[in-house]
Amino acid sequence: MGHSSRRQFLTGTSAALLAAGLPGARVLARPAQGLLRFVFVFAQGGWDPTRVFAAEFGNANVDMEPDAGLSQAGGIPFVDHADRPAVASFLNRWHANTVVFNGLLVRSLAHEVCTRIAMTGSPSGMRSDWAAILADSEREEFLLPSLVIAAPSYPGERGVSVARTGGSGQLGGLLSGDLRDWSDHGQGGPNRPAEAQIDSFLARRVKARALASRSAPERALLDDLVTATDQAAALKGHQHNIDFTLAGGVSAVSELTRQVFTEGISRCVSIGFGNGGWDTHANNDPDQSTLWGGLFEALETILGGLADAPGTWASTLADETVLVVLSEMGRTPLLNGFQGKDHHPYTSCMVVGPGLDGSRVVGGYDEYFGGQRVDPLTADLSDSGVALSAEQLGATLLALADLDTEALLPGVDPLLGILS
Repeated sequence: MGHSSRRQFLTGTSAALLAAGLPGARVLARPAQGLLRFVFVFAQGGWDPTRVFAAEFGNANVDMEPDAGLSQAGGIPFVDHADRPAVASFLNRWHANTVVFNGLLVRSLAHEVCTRIAMTGSPSGMRSDWAAILADSEREEFLLPSLVIAAPSYPGERGVSVARTGGSGQLGGLLSGDLRDWSDHGQGGPNRPAEAQIDSFLARRVKARALASRSAPERALLDDLVTATDQAAALKGHQHNIDFTLAGGVSAVSELTRQVFTEGISRCVSIGFGNGGWDTHANNDPDQSTLWGGLFEALETILGGLADAPGTWASTLADETVLVVLSEMGRTPLLNGFQGKDHHPYTSCMVVGPGLDGSRVVGGYDEYFGGQRVDPLTADLSDSGVALSAEQLGATLLALADLDTEALLPGVDPLLGILS
């Protein structure tokens, strides 16, 4: 059964059962038509899944927090703690469209290699990441198809579809021209009327040059230059209604995400969280707890902001958006001599959004905190299944967006069992 027919078969029946069994949960509707957007939130440094996703209280081989407890949001068990109430608040609101992946294998213990694998399915760094692939598939529809906000990014051959805001909002400074004055020796520039005349002159010259092209390769290059010039002018026109400077922390990131989705500027937004602070080789429990609490507060700000904004083809932007939350690795099940936890090749991630058979956990951890095998068709645990891998996560996201996974990730089976 193909991906599309599988999804059509599940549509309606699973949604009705989910709604009937989970009163009060918010269910994100996915109309038959419409392009999904994606927000990737990356916790750089390697998080400890036992603080939220891996409720291993009965496993003697795992050091859990002594003052944490087991809670449940719909079909999702999670680690609850009084110091991070945002976790329970978020999961109780959004569990109906949430899938947690436990025991995800990233095949390395090195940060850079694990980051590449988690985001691209390959250790080489030459393959495009999931956001770049998704954005590039609809490149003609967006000015900045994949927008990266202080997060890792691997554009690969799809670099034309990826743009960075800059850690200090340099994109905003570039559009306004203020970037010229950010150095110790500001360069100044023309006034606004003169700048408009210069822009108009350059646009006319580019188009005239394209009309005078003398060969097919030259014509293709100049056509791309015309397109780039037009897109730059269109993007510059948004500088007064979209704030790319990121002044204001998580709230500013949330607002920028809402704006680029509302204005149709981007399909994917990638956001970094924690700035590497998750690498807790010492003082694991308090540091990870603080980070997890802050992360879920940020997730609620971002997704809640989209839920408050009108959609472009659905009721709200949240109804059009898939949120993917991941880290490059997990942490060892036992504390070391510094009360920290070291690098571990199995981790967890969370996907929230329309088109998912949510309120469930896929995969799991065995008694040694390794990953368990799953059946790709049903997404259930199966001894005859496959190891839950980063590339399988990527294939599932691509299938959710109705892309040809076999062409993009040959031999990797998406988890069709979680697609509604």
